[in-house]
This record gives sequence, structure tokens and C-alpha cells, in this order.
Amino acid sequence: MHEHENNTAGDDEDRPQESEQRPTPAPGSQAEQDAIFAALVAQFDDPVDLNRPDWPEIENLRAKNPPPPAPSIVQSPGPRDWEAAEDPDEGHFVPPEPPPLPTGDTTSRFAWIAVLGGPALLLFDALVWRQVSGWPAWVGLTAFLGGFTTLVVRMKDRDPDEPHDPHGGAVV
Repeated sequence: MHEHENNTAGDDEDRPQESEQRPTPAPGSQAEQDAIFAALVAQFDDPVDLNRPDWPEIENLRAKNPPPPAPSIVQSPGPRDWEAAEDPDEGHFVPPEPPPLPTGDTTSRFAWIAVLGGPALLLFDALVWRQVSGWPAWVGLTAFLGGFTTLVVRMKDRDPDEPHDPHGGAVV
């Protein structure tokens, strides 16, 4: 095959061979690496024939890994040839009943409404009237502070049903 048959770039110039362009440097040297890099850069815009790639033999994966043979009729089982036993209850999971929601007293309900409703009133005031002032600002701020204070004061350290720990939880 002639060396110019693969040149499909459309130019009529004859390209000299690599050995004619540069002297061959010592193997493994920086000059050799520079020459290889220069050759790659020179071939960057060359078209590639995807039907016949010019792979180095060391990178030929098809030759290294031949396709596996067709399975025979008599075959010994391997580690991946097992099947899991079917569980009769599989796919029929019934979750347990959720615990009932805790019932809060009236004071804590109003405190939560104030903690959430106060900033909501301030946000509504800012979006509708473009300023936060007047009685909506005082009501929103007072509701938030009052609800927050009520919730903090009513917090419990422990459950009243638990026995009292004389050590305060510290055990050495």
C-alpha cells in the first residue's frame, strides 16, 4: 500500500515520512517524547478511518479477550448460578399502625399559632403594603415573642413518668 493513500485531507502535497523529517532521538529521552508529541499534533486534523483503526497491538482488546464460548448443555454451576428461594410473604409488607399524634393542651397550641403566625403576619404586611409598620408590625412581633417565651417556659427536662436519677445522668 502506498503511504499517501490514507491521506484524505484533500491536499495534493506529498508528506515526507517521519524519519525524513527529524533524526531519531535516543529511546526514552525527552527529545523522543517531544518528537512523538509533535507527530501527534501534526496528525490532529487528519481524518480518521473508523472502519480500520490502526491500534497498536498492545492495545488490541479484541485479541486479548476473545469472546466466551457458547454455553454447553452440560455445565457445572458457578457462584452466580444460584436462585433465591421465594418467600411467600414477599411483596405483601403491611406496615405497623403509626403511633397516635401527641395531644397538646390549649396553651401550647396557641403558643405554636403565635410563633408561626407572627412572622407570617409580618411577611404578609411586607408583601402587601411594602413596609412593616403600624399595628400589624406590633401584633406580629408581640405574638412571636409571646409564643416563643411560652414554649420555652413550658419545656420539660424529662418525662414525669421516668424515675428520678440521683446522679443527673452522669455515670463513671
